[in-house]
Amino acid sequence: MFAVAALTLKETITLFALVGPVSMIPIFVAATEGLSDAEKVRFARTIAVSVVVALLVAAFLGMPLLGLLGVSLGAMQVGGGIIVLLLAIAMVLGKETTFKGFPPLAEERHVREASIVPLAVPLLAGPAAFSYVMANSAWDRYVDLVHIVVPILIVGFGCWVSFRIACRAELQIRRSTLDLVERVGGFILAAMAVEMMAAGLRGLFPVLTPQV
Repeated sequence: MFAVAALTLKETITLFALVGPVSMIPIFVAATEGLSDAEKVRFARTIAVSVVVALLVAAFLGMPLLGLLGVSLGAMQVGGGIIVLLLAIAMVLGKETTFKGFPPLAEERHVREASIVPLAVPLLAGPAAFSYVMANSAWDRYVDLVHIVVPILIVGFGCWVSFRIACRAELQIRRSTLDLVERVGGFILAAMAVEMMAAGLRGLFPVLTPQV
């Protein structure tokens, strides 16, 4: 049970970094400009629920679909790890928004149009998050569902909390603080991406697995 708890914690941290609700706060604030406090709270809840639903669909239907296409779990882990690593590099360089689909020059022009799409998908639940949950969705026992479902629920709750706090008009979030969080998270995420690719390579090439 301890192993499941440790795995759940690890996957929660990784998935939270991949979804990155903190870095999306400026876009959320701009997108809800002019709305009442009640409308902002309702929008934050809608975004959080949409992220949870999208990730759950990817976790439980993604791999069966890829199985029909002949894609193995190892290949998914390697491919997902590459996407995660690219996102981590983008976070360190301060280009996460560009990586997730908003060109820097167009960000201000489109931000007022942000809604469930593209704010929930693909800016929050995007390719990197989808790849990660799909690559870690294998389960043999019911207890394994804990490390699949719980991280998604916690991350969805984290999205709601982040945007709920941002709804407070008196709260001023400094851009420098968000940049620091984003870059530190990028370093951690890069290490996890390498580990994810290593696990995939061991699955594709069993000869790489150390013999005890």
